[in-house]
Amino acid sequence: MQKCLVVDDDRAMLELLAQCVKELGFEPIQAEDGDQAWTVFKHDHPALVISDIHMPNRNGLLLLKDIKESDANVPVILITGWVHYKAAINMAPPRPEAYLEKPFSLEQLRDAISSVALRQSA
Repeated sequence: MQKCLVVDDDRAMLELLAQCVKELGFEPIQAEDGDQAWTVFKHDHPALVISDIHMPNRNGLLLLKDIKESDANVPVILITGWVHYKAAINMAPPRPEAYLEKPFSLEQLRDAISSVALRQSA
């Protein structure tokens, strides 16, 4: 089973993300902020990362940058309720493979993961 790192500082959202990726066939690994996520990423080498953008310590955009510098092939899906996320994501590379606005449905998450998986296999 492939590992998926889910990252969010909101504990309820983190649990929901973990449950969703588990239902989609991944082994969820959880982190509550960007610093913890970076440590977990280096240790567990997940196949996919789903991360909130707005978090304490290392935010999702910095985490994305670190992940892509470490392994550009690991797909990253960013999620956020932050209204200015599109401007932040489009500012400079690296860019995530997908992003979702909170709140999102399990179907939207499934679609984002599927689109990332299709790009990775192409």
